[in-house]
Amino acid sequence: MRVIAGQHRGRKLDAPPGLETRPILDRVKTALFDCLGSRLAMPGQLPPLHVLDLFCGGGSMGIEALSRGAKSCAFVDQHPDAIRCLRVNLEALRIGPEASIHQAPAGYVRFPERDETRFDLIFLDPPYTMSESLESDGEMMRLLERMGREIRIAPEALLVWRHEYRAIVPDRLPNDWQRIDARTYGGMTLTIYQFPTEIAP
Repeated sequence: MRVIAGQHRGRKLDAPPGLETRPILDRVKTALFDCLGSRLAMPGQLPPLHVLDLFCGGGSMGIEALSRGAKSCAFVDQHPDAIRCLRVNLEALRIGPEASIHQAPAGYVRFPERDETRFDLIFLDPPYTMSESLESDGEMMRLLERMGREIRIAPEALLVWRHEYRAIVPDRLPNDWQRIDARTYGGMTLTIYQFPTEIAP
């Protein structure tokens, strides 16, 4: 696993032990960031966005975003092994205050009240079973309902949801996120949603 492009291009990244984190293939990461760069009129790079990397594992997606020009990234994972691996990767690349680490279940993570950051780009990479279980009282639905309310989201923000290709995900998420694209690579799909221009009340 490595950084594909930008400031840290070619640097290797550690992955947490075990199979739950499912590191994303380089070719898929390349295709995704090419797509994001094209949507944001900056092929191969990103504007100074605020990024939220949920279920981040070793931080591959958020680190790639920082390498390509993102201003900040909040990394969230509840597993100690993932957080340890993330810290190793950030320290190896000398990524400092632009990264914040939050060890918590994604559906319950809280950010400091004094932090008024609104996220422009969100990576959502839960265990595949969570994407298949969207019960109203489940962690996944709780998380989606918080995106744009308790978790501050910028107008027209993009959300990239990685899930098993057979999972049926909705066209519209709570708080009026709209599906705008979906791309399948082997056994997984990356579904992209966009937040409305007006912030949900």
